[in-house]
Amino acid sequence: MHIARGKEPSGMITGTENFFADDAFLRWIRFHLDKYQDESAMLVINGDFIDFLRVIFTEIEMLDFDYIEWQKILQKVQINMTIEELKTSFTEDEKIYGFKTDDFKSIWKLEKVFEGHEKVFLALTEWLSSPNKELLILKGNHDLEWHWKKVQMYFSVKLNEIAIQQKKSIIGKISFIQDSVIINKKLYIEHGHRYDKFSNVVGLPTLDGKLSGQLRLPLGSFVNRYVLNRIEIAYPFLDNIRPTSNILAVLLRERFPLAIEILTKRILTLLKFVDKKAFAYVFGQAFTFVGIIMIPVVLTIFLMYKDITYFNLKGDWSNLSFLKNLGTLVLSYIIGQFVGVFNLKEPDDLSQESSNIFRKYPDVEVITMGHTHNPIQIFQENKAFFNSGTWIPIIEQTVGSLKENKTYNYLEISFLEKELFTKDSLKRWNDDALRPESLNLTLKK
Repeated sequence: MHIARGKEPSGMITGTENFFADDAFLRWIRFHLDKYQDESAMLVINGDFIDFLRVIFTEIEMLDFDYIEWQKILQKVQINMTIEELKTSFTEDEKIYGFKTDDFKSIWKLEKVFEGHEKVFLALTEWLSSPNKELLILKGNHDLEWHWKKVQMYFSVKLNEIAIQQKKSIIGKISFIQDSVIINKKLYIEHGHRYDKFSNVVGLPTLDGKLSGQLRLPLGSFVNRYVLNRIEIAYPFLDNIRPTSNILAVLLRERFPLAIEILTKRILTLLKFVDKKAFAYVFGQAFTFVGIIMIPVVLTIFLMYKDITYFNLKGDWSNLSFLKNLGTLVLSYIIGQFVGVFNLKEPDDLSQESSNIFRKYPDVEVITMGHTHNPIQIFQENKAFFNSGTWIPIIEQTVGSLKENKTYNYLEISFLEKELFTKDSLKRWNDDALRPESLNLTLKK
C-alpha cells in the first residue's frame, strides 16, 4: 500500500506520497464486511503497508517542531523522554532527509500517517471491531520499523482509540509477522524483499555501537531516503515508473540538469551515509567496472554540463535538445549494459523462488508474495503462486501491460471451499462499480 503522510494540514500532498485510495479502501472493506458478516476472516497486509521511508518533514515544520506533542505520544507506549532529549536526538542531516529508524522517531512518523489517512484507519477499525475479524501485518522493506515492539504497540493503541470512540474494542486482534507465515499448513505468505539484493537486509536487523537503536537498512532504502525522496518532492511518482530501468532515461529526457545532478552530487551524498556492507553485497564484482569505465563517463558528462551551464546562465535548455537526446541514448545504453552484466536490477517476478518453498513445505498449496507490484498467477499441478500487485499508481512505459491491471488488486482465499484457489482468486476492486472483478493478466514471453 505504501502509505506515507497523506494530506497535510494545508490539504496538499507531498510528492513522496503514493497512496491515494483511502476512500476506495474504505468501500472495499465495507463490501467484504457485508459479504462475510459474522464469518471468520483475516485481512493480511503483505508488507510495505506504512512507507516509513517516505515520511519526511519540511524545513518549516522542523523549525516549529511540536516536541510537547511528541513527548505525549511516546508516553502512550511507555517511552519517557525529556523535551531536551528529543531536541538533541536528531542530526542536521535528519532535518533534510527525514528521521532515522529509532523506535521513538518511527512512532512520530506513524502518528503523522494516521493524521493524513483517517479513512484508511477508520476502515481497519471497522474491520477489527466486527465479529470474528483479524488483521495480520507482515514486514516489508519499506516498513522494517515493525521490528520495534513499541511501534507495533503504538499502532494498536491508535486503532483502539478510534474503536473506543465508536464504543467498540479491537484488543488482541492484530498480529505482526517479521518474515513469513504459513496459515493452516496450506497458505504461505511472504513479502519477498529478501529475494531482491537491493532490498534484502544483510546481517542482523539492528545496528550496534554508536548506531545502537537503529535498524540495519538495505541499499534500496538508502537510495529512497537520500536520492528518490528529494527528487520526488519536485518530480512525483518517479519511483512508480515501470520498468524501473527507464527512470533515468525519463529524467534525462525531461529534467536533464536534475539527471546529471543525480549522477554526481546525489550519488556522492548517498555514498556518505550508506551501509557499506549493504553496498558491497549489491555491487560486489561491479566495483572494478565502475572504477574503470563509469566514473570517467560520469565525470565527462559533469564537465560537459558545467561548460554548457556557463554559456547558458539563464537555464534555457530548449536549444540543447540534441545533447539531451544524445545523452539519453548513450547513458541508457551504458547503464543498460551495466545492469545486464552485473544483474543490478530489481526482480520483476518472484515466482522462481516458489519451487524451493514448495519443496521445503510439501503441504503448502499456495504461495503469495508482493514487493514487485506486478500481479501474476502461475498454476502447476495442484499448487499456485500469486503476486497480488499493488494499490498505488503505476506508470507503465511498455505496451506489454495495462495500468488498470496493476492497481486495487487483492488475493482472496477461502479455506471453506473444496479447492483452496481458482483462476479467479486474484481479483481487482472496481471502485466505480463497487464490486470485485476478475483480473485480466497478459502472458508475456
